[in-house]
Amino acid sequence: MDEFIINFDLKYESDEEEREERANMEVTPNIATRAVKLTQQELDSIEKSRHEGNTVKQTSWAVNCFTSWLQERKYTADLKTISKAELGHMLREFYGSIRTVKGEMYGISSYAGLRAGLNRHLNEPPLSRNINIMLDTEFAAANNVFKGVLKQIRRAGRDKTTHHPPISNEDLLILKTSTALQPSNPKSLLQKVWFDIQLHFGRRGCEGNRQLKPDSFTLARDENGCQYYTMTFNEETKNHKNPMERTRENNRGAMYEEPGNPLCPVASLTKYLQKIPADGKALYLHPRRHVSPTDDVWYTTVPVGINQLSQMLPRLSLDAGTKVRYTNHSLRATAIQKLSDAGLAAREIMAVSGHRSESSLVSYWRPSMESRKRWSHVLGDHHQTGDHQQITSAKLDQQQLSTCFTPPPVSDCQPGPFLSGCTIAGNVQINVYK
Repeated sequence: MDEFIINFDLKYESDEEEREERANMEVTPNIATRAVKLTQQELDSIEKSRHEGNTVKQTSWAVNCFTSWLQERKYTADLKTISKAELGHMLREFYGSIRTVKGEMYGISSYAGLRAGLNRHLNEPPLSRNINIMLDTEFAAANNVFKGVLKQIRRAGRDKTTHHPPISNEDLLILKTSTALQPSNPKSLLQKVWFDIQLHFGRRGCEGNRQLKPDSFTLARDENGCQYYTMTFNEETKNHKNPMERTRENNRGAMYEEPGNPLCPVASLTKYLQKIPADGKALYLHPRRHVSPTDDVWYTTVPVGINQLSQMLPRLSLDAGTKVRYTNHSLRATAIQKLSDAGLAAREIMAVSGHRSESSLVSYWRPSMESRKRWSHVLGDHHQTGDHQQITSAKLDQQQLSTCFTPPPVSDCQPGPFLSGCTIAGNVQINVYK
């Protein structure tokens, strides 16, 4: 058999690791091992790790709901061996009769999550059934019931995603001027830095706060010399899943200085970074028990826990005395609402919030009282009166214009020097009277 030598000239930029690996292979052609031995359990664990934590929780919740329903109905089902036909019959009844622990119908997203979670559970280890309860013909009747229930949910008005409300302007002023957000002591400075970062970068309520580090933000100056902080670290969150993006500078907005403002967010973060220990690994650290304003270090190296960070705004609301006790996610809703009220385009708001579609922003937006007042004026008598005045004024102007340019009577039309020395740009119609 003839031998063919095929040369591929691939011109591309390889990364540093690949170049180093090729160099090592040239020096030591016999690599010790390139195939790590993994058990089946380890492979299953790696396969499961492709899902987000919330997806895993939703799957577990869906399975628990189905198991509880089976027990209440006194049914038994081995999901590893049950036939498609029998499972389809059970799911048909399950979709039609499942309710919350309060006996109410689920919201549309939760209801859809039940079917999606069960489908994942059936197709992943250890079951690995390789069936699709959403598309396979054996489940057509069950899915018809599922679609019918979806319509019932929509008619009942439970098809809307309810986000936590934005902070009212009155409560926002109460929070910003309260002692809980003053940069004069370790606890309130920590709370203020957290508050400013959540608001200016439109961050989610709980995701990623614990993963932030002191070098997650960098101080820079724009072309006008104004200082601002921007994020340099993108942890993986619901809206940021590309690992390549998390090593680059975050373009989700910036936090600018406010010269002359004692509550300047840039000054607060700068002070906080100066007061944390040099060996601190996390951004948010517990304050020291005994500290003086002149101390160089105000904080320990112990990170603030996830649970404490998740309850930051509820505690601030209680300490400041706001009318509503807000959740952390209300700061994200506030950022989106304020940007929308300021007239920013959807793509600009998405750059700050991290959303990937404009439809995701709709559920966050709530009309302000000024907007409602403007709508009322547009639809009510006040606007109609204004329109009537404008129309009347336009008619008067037209009458005056007609009066000024009314041609003289026919009997008076005699040739004269009316157009002498004129330059006319356009079409001219000349009527000759006899």
